[in-house]
Amino acid sequence: MPNPPTVEIIDVTPAMAESWLAKNPNNRNLRQPVVNSYARDMLAGNWMLNGETLKFDQTGKLIDGQHRLSAVVAADVTIPMVVMRGVDADVMDTVDVGAKRTYADALKLQGEDNTTTLAAVVRRAVMWQRGARTNTGAVRPTAREMNGFIGANPQIRTSADVAARYATRTFLPASVIGLCHWLFSPLDPDEADWFLARVADGDGVAADSPIAALRLRIVKLRVGGGRVNETEALALMILAWNAHRAGGRRLKLQMPKGGLTPENFPEPK
Repeated sequence: MPNPPTVEIIDVTPAMAESWLAKNPNNRNLRQPVVNSYARDMLAGNWMLNGETLKFDQTGKLIDGQHRLSAVVAADVTIPMVVMRGVDADVMDTVDVGAKRTYADALKLQGEDNTTTLAAVVRRAVMWQRGARTNTGAVRPTAREMNGFIGANPQIRTSADVAARYATRTFLPASVIGLCHWLFSPLDPDEADWFLARVADGDGVAADSPIAALRLRIVKLRVGGGRVNETEALALMILAWNAHRAGGRRLKLQMPKGGLTPENFPEPK
């Protein structure tokens, strides 16, 4: 009968992590955004010993923990981890097959309301703070980072509530509505509420107003391709807001030539 697996807590150094990774060339493809997000938490002191294990089979091959070890190397820090050795190699197809807990799930456990929308809005707000204007998926805020953001910006809960109220009526992603409320409110909270309500229902909006132009553009996008692209929707919202604040009339909302980039992305005024 084979020996049972052993479990211990080890301070994993970058050199140790490199050694374990070097002996295991056949792991799955590395997802660099995941490594980057883990490394940020490690550097910020947000990484926690939560009971998840690094797993090695009976021959010493790593079967679970590639991204965590790669993050230790990238962050160049020593991190305590639970290490399990002697796992049967046949368990590989059972590792990481459970339903992954989402950030919305974590928010629900923390007692938050409207968790799916709040999670989406907070993610985009953290991205915006980091200068990520286009939603490419390259920026992956961690749960600890997003919790820290909520703690520092409790008003984001109100923005999520606004998003939940207006998203289905505007045909826009809730993350865009909530982010715009969070961005516009510091400039003029009453005007932000009025603007988003009119984007949702169109009441009292002049035919040549930027809000009317925005609503028409959204309808055309929906008819043409179904779901509105999140990055394009955000840019259009900001363009309409800026034009509205400037008091001008606008039959069209002109996007930057050559496509949206971090350099030409509109900023709320």
